[in-house]
Amino acid sequence: MDPPTCFECNKPGHIKVDCPQLKKKKLFKKKALKAWHLSDDESSDDEVTEQVANLCFMASSDTEESDNEVDDSYTFGELQFAFDELLVEFKKKCSQYSSLKKNMASIEKEKDLLVIENEHLKNDIGILEHELAKKVDHVVKPTSCNNIALEKEVESLKEKNVNLEKSFSKFTLGSKKLEEMLATQRSYLDKTGIGYALLEVKAMFKNTKIRPHCTYCLKIGHVMNKCFKRIAHHNSHTRPSPNHNAITLR
Repeated sequence: MDPPTCFECNKPGHIKVDCPQLKKKKLFKKKALKAWHLSDDESSDDEVTEQVANLCFMASSDTEESDNEVDDSYTFGELQFAFDELLVEFKKKCSQYSSLKKNMASIEKEKDLLVIENEHLKNDIGILEHELAKKVDHVVKPTSCNNIALEKEVESLKEKNVNLEKSFSKFTLGSKKLEEMLATQRSYLDKTGIGYALLEVKAMFKNTKIRPHCTYCLKIGHVMNKCFKRIAHHNSHTRPSPNHNAITLR
């Protein structure tokens, strides 16, 4: 039976899982990544070339220290492969770092703007609180004064109302007395008294006749509706009589 052949180093006698070169690659990659993390913690914003040189120096020192653990030395291909992997990882980290740095800068700017806006808002709040306190003082204090003034005005109006009621009651009483006095007076035609005969006055009134009087032509004997002058004037549309508006009593 033929011995097994390794697919990693193409050597007979072992399989890929037990290949010493594969173990050396894994060990080297593990130590290189450890050195990479240590360099990330200690370095800040150095150049890419300087970090790569430091990484190579640390990797070479790690390989010298690991000679006691592994007998065979690393080949140039293995070192080149590990270096390429670390370089790719380093570029990824640098890209992430630059992106995070940009985000950090934008966040810092936004923070500064928010701080400024917060200060403005605090100033606005202080101004509004001061104005509110002034308005509260202006509303509360004059309210008591206004209440006192209103109470005084109400009292004066009550006094005026009482005086007006008294005056009105006096006026009502005077008007009632005047009506009573007028009711007790005799008519101007009533001339009864000492030396006056009521029957003669009645007989005189009975014999008195009232004759019609025209207010248009001012003549006695007819009224204005039957005045021939007014009718003739209305039919001929002549100017009205100058005595049309004059009214005399006879």
